Amino acid sequence: MNTPSIDRYRRVRVLRQVVLRVMLMGSVGTSGCATRHAVERPAADLVVHTFNRDYTNAHLVARGDEYFLVDAGLERNGPRLASDLRDAGFDPARLRAIIVTHGHADHAGGAGYFQRTWGTPIVVGEGDTGLLSQGHNDALCPTSKMATRRLQSAQAETFQTFAPNVTITQATDLRPLTGIPGRVVPIPGHTEGSIAVIVDGAALVGDLLRGSVVGSAAKIGFYMCDVPDNRRDIATLVDELAPTANTFFVGHFGPVDRGSVAALARPTR
Repeated sequence: MNTPSIDRYRRVRVLRQVVLRVMLMGSVGTSGCATRHAVERPAADLVVHTFNRDYTNAHLVARGDEYFLVDAGLERNGPRLASDLRDAGFDPARLRAIIVTHGHADHAGGAGYFQRTWGTPIVVGEGDTGLLSQGHNDALCPTSKMATRRLQSAQAETFQTFAPNVTITQATDLRPLTGIPGRVVPIPGHTEGSIAVIVDGAALVGDLLRGSVVGSAAKIGFYMCDVPDNRRDIATLVDELAPTANTFFVGHFGPVDRGSVAALARPTR
């Protein structure tokens, strides 16, 4: 009996990734799409739970009895995200805050549901308060054929308007907002008010970049209007804003490691 080669195992693994992610991409906008739940430990006492539905990530950051969300998905998936939190052992009514990395519908929409239901405090970059008051995306600039195919549906997403409780204009201490040490930092580019969350060993960066559809490499976001400027922002993130982060949690796919993010900022010619 012949033993399958390592190359064959690799091909099978890659094929499974392709099938799963093609199915995921194909299910965007369908209410029957199941949540994918992953858990990472970027530091000994820090846990990040990632809940993915309609190919968008919501990250719950937990340390001891304190926990908060970074992004909350589409508005229509808000009740499902609350159920996902309960299933994972977290009470949505006890969330310290939801930090919205930017005001697009697939990241901000669900936050309004939590605010209306439990009064959850919402933190957003000041430059994106206009998006929250409009309830729809600004003009999106696709960076790939996949993004172009989805442009019409992505541009059409809407959510009920709401006002944030806290607006970020400069690097801000995370502990008073969430009970967990770290920083919230402005990093405009994808939107005017884009922000990132830096915690022990990790950075949660929204759509500053994304994970690969297949594999684990860092990639330019699906929608980015100034790619060269975006690469400069990524370099600033790696070199200045999150110099000790080893795991980068993104809005779509991922997470990705530090080396891959650094390589995206400075591609070889």
